[in-house]
Amino acid sequence: MKRALIISLLVAAMGMIAFVGCEKEDTMEIPVVTKPQTTPVTHNTTLSYTGCHSSQSKGYYDPIVTTEYENGVLLLNIDNFHIDCGKDSVSSEIEFDNQTINVNLFEIGPNSTNCTCPIDVDYSIDNIKPNSYELIISQRGWIFYQEEITCE
Repeated sequence: MKRALIISLLVAAMGMIAFVGCEKEDTMEIPVVTKPQTTPVTHNTTLSYTGCHSSQSKGYYDPIVTTEYENGVLLLNIDNFHIDCGKDSVSSEIEFDNQTINVNLFEIGPNSTNCTCPIDVDYSIDNIKPNSYELIISQRGWIFYQEEITCE
C-alpha cells in the first residue's frame, strides 16, 4: 500500500513537472497606439464696448449680431447688448472646438440694479481656421444668438 502511494505521488509529481515545463511564454506582441501630439491652439481675444446709449435712440430691441472673417480673425459686433446699469464692465469666456465657437459675455461689478443699459460690443477671436462653425453667443449662460457661420 505504501509502495502504491509513493508511486502515485511520483507519477503526480512528474505530471506536474511535465505540465509546467510545457507552458509557453506568451510572445504575442500587442501593438501600442500613440495619438499624435498636437499643440493646443491659443485663441487671443479682444473685447471693447461703448458706454450706455443714454438717449436710448437705438430703442429697446434684441441684440443684433454681425460677423466678419478676415485673415484668421473672426470679428463680432453686437449692437444693443443689454447689461445691468449697476455693473462696471463686461468680460467674456470662450469655448472652442473644431465645429463650435461658444462665447459667453457677462457683466462684472458689485451692484445689481433694476435697470438695463444698451451698449455696443466689439469682440475679436484670432487663430480661427477656415471652416463652418456653429457660433453661440450667450449672456451669463443664456443663449441669445446661435447661427452657423462660414469662415473663408
